[in-house]
Amino acid sequence: MDKNTNNTIKGFTLIEVLLVIVVIGMMVAAIQINFTSNKPQAKLRQESSRFAGVFNLAAEYGLLNNIELGLFIEKNSYQFVGFDGVRWSVVADNELLSVYQLPDEIGISLSFDDLALEQPSLIDAELFQPDDEMLEQMEEGLNDDDKPIIPQVYLLSGGDITPFRVEFSFSDEFLVSEDIVFAVKGLYTTPVKIIGPIIDGDIPDE
Repeated sequence: MDKNTNNTIKGFTLIEVLLVIVVIGMMVAAIQINFTSNKPQAKLRQESSRFAGVFNLAAEYGLLNNIELGLFIEKNSYQFVGFDGVRWSVVADNELLSVYQLPDEIGISLSFDDLALEQPSLIDAELFQPDDEMLEQMEEGLNDDDKPIIPQVYLLSGGDITPFRVEFSFSDEFLVSEDIVFAVKGLYTTPVKIIGPIIDGDIPDE
């Protein structure tokens, strides 16, 4: 075999391998739904599994690229954004980290309380909160109707994350026989943990 040919062979990067793992996980979750007759519980499990997989991927992405990332939740959607020193913006080279819209019948909620932390968090909740001067810089170049993105959860390049808990449940308009919730909890670092199903407030052993 020609030596030049050998030199052009390249392996997969860790990010590419992680992307494949996340995609495979999403496919497996979709297959599980088909085998469970598309039960409401399976829908929530799929969405919580996707969120957990992408969150773990985002943490690895920030670690490998030495950038600070943030999780921004709005209504029934979420996305991961990067900090360029002035403002938070979309991570252009990773589609999985862009805005993900949940199905209309599924809602997402974020909380920081009752996490039973063993030690104080290394990330101050106000670490990236902009002052007036910084807010003006973040607003430069935006349309009048646009507002700067300010994440609620931070993923630092060193591997630390803001302790949080995200819950997936059905909206009030979507009637189900039981109150079903799946939660994703992150404490100090990844991987985050999926808790559920939580049925009628009965939390399974963690």
